[in-house]
Amino acid sequence: MSTSITILGASGMVGSSLAAQILRSQLLEPGDRLQLTGHGSQESEARLLSTRIDLLDAFDEGQVEVEVVPRLIDLDADVVIVAVGVSMPAGSINRRDMGFANREMFEEIAEQCALRVPDSLFIVVSNPVELAVHILCEKLDRKRVFGMGAQQDSLRFARAIAKDLDISRRDVRASVLGEHGQAMVPLWSSVELMARTPALLDSLDILAARSLEIPLEERVRSVQDEVRLFLRGGYVAEAYEATRRALPDARIFVEPFITAHSIHSTPNATSNAVLQCIAAALAGDRRRVHGQVRLEGELMSLYGICGVPVTLSRNGWEAESLDGLAQLEEYLLLDSTVSIHNFLSGVLDSESLEGAGMESAVLASR
Repeated sequence: MSTSITILGASGMVGSSLAAQILRSQLLEPGDRLQLTGHGSQESEARLLSTRIDLLDAFDEGQVEVEVVPRLIDLDADVVIVAVGVSMPAGSINRRDMGFANREMFEEIAEQCALRVPDSLFIVVSNPVELAVHILCEKLDRKRVFGMGAQQDSLRFARAIAKDLDISRRDVRASVLGEHGQAMVPLWSSVELMARTPALLDSLDILAARSLEIPLEERVRSVQDEVRLFLRGGYVAEAYEATRRALPDARIFVEPFITAHSIHSTPNATSNAVLQCIAAALAGDRRRVHGQVRLEGELMSLYGICGVPVTLSRNGWEAESLDGLAQLEEYLLLDSTVSIHNFLSGVLDSESLEGAGMESAVLASR
């Protein structure tokens, strides 16, 4: 069966990086299609046409058909990657700041995709990912809409732990759930080391124990304040060093925004996380990934948008079990759903939230 993937926002930093990574990964076979989709303007189409030739010059040996689709109405794909929207405002440390700016664009995408490709799998990259997932779920099958933010955060958490333990990230498994933002929940209980030597396990236990000495929110705020001062003075190296001194769970809240401050995005990290999600969906082998989805009681009686562990296939997502959570982690995850609900209620009308069962999420977590 042939496969077609389309990237909405293929001319942006993340979209163009993702297109290259998809072709380099050889996930697509000869005759499969990669569509670069624009928003109908002449400037957008010209940029995509040039991007197409550049990709063919680099990867044409794979014999994947690279197409330009100028308008949303012309979509035709099995997997739709949503990577459109305004970039992070300068100096921002909160992805929610893009909510009002991107709302209308998310609504247009939801409308057009519901008309053209309702049976596709939708992988949301755009921020705020929770807002985009909610809006798409209003028009599309919720089980076919998946936000990749939690996968990216989980990879960052694993890398931060690996750095402190002086091992490779491939030897660490870790989960970050909740929001792709200030209400994300790094789960120390989820951390698993592939090389389980006594020395490494002891070092991991020490990191986890230190994380309980001061509340995570307080530690994150302290690092954010220090980083802001450095960035105002243009001291990027010092800002990164400030995050390096923090524990892994706090580090992942702040480090990406230093990167975005300098290059306005995190294109390679984001593309890598998306690629892992695409690979999981195409393989359909029940490998676990993490993503923001709209729950209706599948896990912990949660309702509404939340990042959780799932398996992916071309037909959508299925929630995975959440076993072994510490009591504090369970509380933080419930609190995250409330925080996400409160954010969405500030951007969307209350009737939309009630229709999605969001009020039930608040009640379940109190």
